[in-house]
Amino acid sequence: MTGKQLFSDLTERDFSGSAADEYAQLLQTIAGDIGDDIYPLLERAESQGKKLAVKDLLADEIILENVILK
Repeated sequence: MTGKQLFSDLTERDFSGSAADEYAQLLQTIAGDIGDDIYPLLERAESQGKKLAVKDLLADEIILENVILK
């Protein structure tokens, strides 16, 4: 599955506050700051069975170097 497909699938929100919904919101936030650079990260995370996370959520802006696999 491509990064764009993963992004589309993983960012579908239901606004329930569930873990999946919170992850969708996080991905939307990350993409808002790093743009298309999120796609290869999603592909790598998927292949390793991991999720994306951010080192410092209190920063004003998310930069690529602060996005990690968890």
